[in-house]
Order: sequence, then structure tokens, then C-alpha cells
Amino acid sequence: MKTKSYTRVEAMRLIPLLEGIALEIQERRTAIRTTEEMIRALGVSRRVHAQEIHRKRTQLARQRVELRRVGEELEKLGCSLAVTDPFEIFVPGDDDGYGWRPGETFLRHTSIGPFAA
Repeated sequence: MKTKSYTRVEAMRLIPLLEGIALEIQERRTAIRTTEEMIRALGVSRRVHAQEIHRKRTQLARQRVELRRVGEELEKLGCSLAVTDPFEIFVPGDDDGYGWRPGETFLRHTSIGPFAA
């Protein structure tokens, strides 16, 4: 399959969609971390909290599946998470491509490498 390459104008039109995807990624990552912490805390008294631990593990599995689904949405667009801090989405395009961060209304030319969500 040929990799999608966006012009700057096309990439700019993606920003509203990327904003929604980025928000969902951030929310799911937070939910995963919180749930993992709760499982660890409940694990101190496994026998007492066995059912709750099971429920939390089920929630954790669902959150991970949904995070993968969001990553697949990015892949369908030809985009991916970039290996950067802060969080950044790589948009393939002219020259090296573009980097976009949540909350920004602009794109930057970038030579960052893509990284799957």
C-alpha cells in the first residue's frame, strides 16, 4: 500500500480530526494509568478485593483495545504518534512531513520519525 503524503493545506485540514484523536489517546492513556494504579493498590488485599480487581482488569483490557483502535484510526490517515515529548502526531507530507501537538493550530516541518500508537 502506498503511503499517504499530505500537502500543507491538506494537513492543516486534518487538525480538527487530529485534535479529537489526540484527546481520546490522552484520555485513554490516563484511564489506563489510573486503572493500573488501582489494581496495584487493591492487590495488597487480593482476597478481599478479588472481584473488584477482576472488574478493573476487564476495564483495563477494554481501555487498551480502544487505545489500539484509536491508533488504527491514525494509521488509516497515514499518520502516527511521534517519539517525542510532549505528545506529537506525525503527518506524512512534503519533504520530511509535519509535526502537530494537541492545542496547536499550526504544523511544523519535522524530521521526526513516526511511531505507531
